Amino acid sequence: MAPPKSATSPPAAKAPSTADILRSEEAYEQLKSDIVACVLRPGESLTEKQIGERYQIRKATIRSALARLTQEGLIKSEPRRGYVVAPLSLRDVNEIFDVRSLIEPEVFRVAAANLTERGLDDIQLAAAQKVLKPETLRSHVAFLAADRAFRLALAELSGNLRLVRLLDQILDQSERVLHLGFKSRDFTETIIGQQKELVLACELAEVSAIAKLARSQCLLLKKQVLEALLTGSRLQDANLQSFA
Repeated sequence: MAPPKSATSPPAAKAPSTADILRSEEAYEQLKSDIVACVLRPGESLTEKQIGERYQIRKATIRSALARLTQEGLIKSEPRRGYVVAPLSLRDVNEIFDVRSLIEPEVFRVAAANLTERGLDDIQLAAAQKVLKPETLRSHVAFLAADRAFRLALAELSGNLRLVRLLDQILDQSERVLHLGFKSRDFTETIIGQQKELVLACELAEVSAIAKLARSQCLLLKKQVLEALLTGSRLQDANLQSFA
């Protein structure tokens, strides 16, 4: 005979509704977008109350979103300060682009090896019709988002979802750095040129060359970003820490 249930047993946790899940996802995307675009600047303090008022979302939804962003390294939880947008140092900038220069070339090499005619059409479309739209070129936020979409579209042709997720994560971090760099230098033409080179390499089926090309592009972009961030007082303007 089963023992009687305790009268003091806590009630079972209520499963989140579909609406709760959608609100949590929306809150996560809103916060992540503002962190990556540096609307929420590196090192900026955040409280649940501030976030709730800014985005009109509830505390439980906020906590779920912050937990995901903390796991991804975009938010840090600090004693007595609450939450802080993950700061960036020049060392971070170097490391982010060095990691990207290892991951992106390999993902693109695998993608190029598996490229089909339809896949080539997809990345040509992503490069020409999305990135080069006049309304996209008028906004650095829209332009970098379109460049990210182009790179992920190419990466997805690899068929390796783990590689795509790795690239997705490092692109989040490098995009945040690029937004800081755009404060003193426009990288639009450089990035458009790099996209054209990648598309051409795919068109020519240069599988072995695309990895070398992608690596050299990453390192060139790192050099230009560091030069931009080190210009004059831009470190202070961008709230970027020095090597320490």
